[in-house]
Amino acid sequence: MSEIVVTGIGVISSLGIGRNDFWEGVRTGRSGIKQITHFDTTSLRSNVAGWIDDFKPERFLPPRTYRRMSRVSRMAVAASIDALSDSGVNLEEIDRERVAIIMGTAYGSSSKVDEFFKGRLKDGPRGAHPFTFPETVPNAPASHIAIFHGITGPNSTFCQNEISSETAIMYARNILLQNLVDVVLVGGADELSAMQYSCYDAVRALNRITVSEGETVQPLRGGGLVLGEGAGMLVMERSEFARSRNARIYGCLKSGIITGGAVAINRYDAEGIQTARAVTSAMEDAGVGPDDIDQIDISANYSRELDTMEAAMLRRIFGKKEDEIAVSPLKYRIGDFGGSGIVRAAAVLLSMHAGVPLPAVTTDILIDGACTDLQWNIGASGSVLVTMMTSNTFGGGSSSLIFTMA
Repeated sequence: MSEIVVTGIGVISSLGIGRNDFWEGVRTGRSGIKQITHFDTTSLRSNVAGWIDDFKPERFLPPRTYRRMSRVSRMAVAASIDALSDSGVNLEEIDRERVAIIMGTAYGSSSKVDEFFKGRLKDGPRGAHPFTFPETVPNAPASHIAIFHGITGPNSTFCQNEISSETAIMYARNILLQNLVDVVLVGGADELSAMQYSCYDAVRALNRITVSEGETVQPLRGGGLVLGEGAGMLVMERSEFARSRNARIYGCLKSGIITGGAVAINRYDAEGIQTARAVTSAMEDAGVGPDDIDQIDISANYSRELDTMEAAMLRRIFGKKEDEIAVSPLKYRIGDFGGSGIVRAAAVLLSMHAGVPLPAVTTDILIDGACTDLQWNIGASGSVLVTMMTSNTFGGGSSSLIFTMA
């Protein structure tokens, strides 16, 4: 069976714009969590998020192209430009009908949805601007990517809250293995908007922390999730196709499993049954065991229910080996959003390619009250040949991806 490899990476993140700046932010342990200043939070219980304050679309796109795009579409197209350039894929030399675009997003352009309904509520049907509506649909970013690059292959968007882009990755892997396409641009993107943030605050899901300008942000462990935004894009190919054009390979997607839960839509799988099933099934599918895993990027997001469950799951499955594995909760530094899986996968792949473990923590910090200080092990050395990425979403859905060196 062919191996599915990653040859290009593009990232628009609160840790950095572009893969190089992003990797520098990841490697050095920088945090992208900061005070929100682009909309009013004075009436809310929280005012921090992993939002991006330095994204300039004109760095990637001419104004006439991005003018009518939503913020999330601009970020997604920018990430696709970055990833394609990195991959060395020349669209002029391949069949564009055999290039797919697969996206994952939880909400699409939530700011355009806000804008559309504000106009509708204020002025009735005439207040709904016709140029706003097309940007409210979740597949708008994928459509803009196709239009910009002239790609005419399969185009799909998956919406499964926090594991939206993990689902996109698995679909991309499947259509490559079925030889339906030669290249897939698989991405994830979400933006942070006032209405979306207010809704999370209303259901008391957010970490209750407020900071003043310039104040250091340290969310409360177990205090609730911290939202984020951004876009990531991977270029995926079958290994033989990539090698035929002498492409540089970041790593191989060895396996991936998605499991479903049966819990309330505002709860995680607190027992960790489905998460454990995803993890053990992914290892079995990849032909590896707990002793083979060098690092794990977990989906902990400061939510007590999720963080405690993941800590217990790791200890149950990996036992004493857990102390030797680099455990990295990247969402602690970028926030949580539906497209974050691609950004996390980018960090994993860049880590493996550089041979530098991700900044890690001990699982004690995942347990509320277990320790007082959040300390990152930055600059550690060691082999990074096999990496696992675990993900969870409200409603009990889980996934586990395993990446290896190609």
